[in-house]
Amino acid sequence: MRSILLFILIDFLKIKVEDTLIINSLFNHPLLYYHSKAEVLLSDRETIASKEVMQYKGIHFEFANELLYIKFKPHYYFNDDKHNANDFSIYDCITVLEEFCVMFGVDPFKLIVVNIEFGVNILLPKSLINVKDFLACLIYHGKNEFYADRKYLDCRFSHTMNSRGVANTYKMIKCYAKGIQFPEYVDINTLRFEIKSNRRNYIKSLGIDNLSFLLELKTFDTLSDIILKEFEALLIIDEVAKPQLTKTKYDNFRKKLNPLFWRKLLMSDNRNAFRLHFNKYYNCLNTSETHLKNDVKSLVLTKLNKLKGVQF
Repeated sequence: MRSILLFILIDFLKIKVEDTLIINSLFNHPLLYYHSKAEVLLSDRETIASKEVMQYKGIHFEFANELLYIKFKPHYYFNDDKHNANDFSIYDCITVLEEFCVMFGVDPFKLIVVNIEFGVNILLPKSLINVKDFLACLIYHGKNEFYADRKYLDCRFSHTMNSRGVANTYKMIKCYAKGIQFPEYVDINTLRFEIKSNRRNYIKSLGIDNLSFLLELKTFDTLSDIILKEFEALLIIDEVAKPQLTKTKYDNFRKKLNPLFWRKLLMSDNRNAFRLHFNKYYNCLNTSETHLKNDVKSLVLTKLNKLKGVQF
């Protein structure tokens, strides 16, 4: 099996606070210092409110309209707000969140999670594939095509679109070159696979309502399962694998290495055509001695079983 390192971590949280006592306590907390002040348009598109932002070691506290939103990057906090590239275990994450609650004297049950980003960092051996080439090989997550990020060229993201062609933030999949982002802290060939959402319905489906749920190991079991599930939905063009097929089947397999083949399927009258050929494609790849997606999947499963205490 090809050697790949895997780490699961929470990258970003947005927390909503409605409790007046907590809001007042934090607004006057001696550890917080001024960051900025601005006028914001509320969700009714008519009311303008004043927003005052305070911070502590990269944690932003946004006070506006009798509400408080806390933007928290636990991994950055762990590294003194410098980067999120190194190893950051589940226990490290829980420790950081517990420290936050104790330091500011807040009840985690009253801190509502309204935005979350979580994922894995994967070190791709250079003998296997360059991280940029790997990103180029990612073409779909489910039926959603991967797009390049205009601001970050070494990032790909996938999501559904609403009727107006706007990105649906219910669930977004991101893959990017973490090593290129932070070459001074991690191997340049490190890849990040990430899931993000700012929809309460999705976050609740993960078994997360408030911050207290992220202080429990069982919640990370669920997040691990979701990472595996979403990874399974990746369509990766693998021209290196050597499937053991007859000439006719191999010729058909080679057609599936062209992204245009998959775009045409999405335009087909047969709604099941994409899934049918997706399964056929990986059935062919699974006849290979090894292939990229299968190797990473095996390592993900090993990691998940360790988290759940399964003994081998």
